[in-house]
Amino acid sequence: MCEINEGYPMKFIHFSLFVFGFLFFIFFGHADALQVNEAGTTPAYLVPERFRSLPDAQKSEAYELRKKIEFMAENLVTTLEDPDPQGGTLSSGLVVCTFVDINNLYKTSSFGRYVAGQLMNELQRYSFTVIDMRKNQSVVMQEKRGEFGLSRDPDEVSSSHEAGAMLTGTYLVGEREIIVNASIVDNRKGGLLASATVIFPRNSLENLMLQDTAVAKKGASGVTYMKKFEM
Repeated sequence: MCEINEGYPMKFIHFSLFVFGFLFFIFFGHADALQVNEAGTTPAYLVPERFRSLPDAQKSEAYELRKKIEFMAENLVTTLEDPDPQGGTLSSGLVVCTFVDINNLYKTSSFGRYVAGQLMNELQRYSFTVIDMRKNQSVVMQEKRGEFGLSRDPDEVSSSHEAGAMLTGTYLVGEREIIVNASIVDNRKGGLLASATVIFPRNSLENLMLQDTAVAKKGASGVTYMKKFEM
């Protein structure tokens, strides 16, 4: 004869209710999260956390420099009248220029070149169309040296670019700090579209980058003063 365990049906019912309640919580909790995202007023392209890397265990000088530039990019985006990458203020393209010494607009350094280059990366991550004017019209290949696709030689780069806006910037070097101003300017009318100011504390890395200075002089060979923007 088989012995019937009268407690088994009740245990089965309790287990079934537990499983059903768990699935109910998961399903409707996920649905509520989707509704919050869909009803939110902040578009996905304005949420930089979606591409931020995890903080380094030891924050180096290079890490802190990059984080400052990330903060500058966020400030630029938030001050745009319409930050939609597809149909907004910068939908017709953006070119980024080297940041220069505020007291000499033809003088720059590795610091000014790095800030501009990193801002290109940051703004592209916001899905903006960012144009690199240094792109060579062909790839230069040299044995034992490598393949080179960027250039500042006017004869090797395109003479015109389709861009409706330009990102420019200046920096002022102080004894302990570097004040950096960034501006996005309309290429058609010269109007200011966005701006940001960030103070960088000076450290050994930035001091090294500031030592590598270069000055563009009027009349010097290899210097292009006019760049055509097709809009």
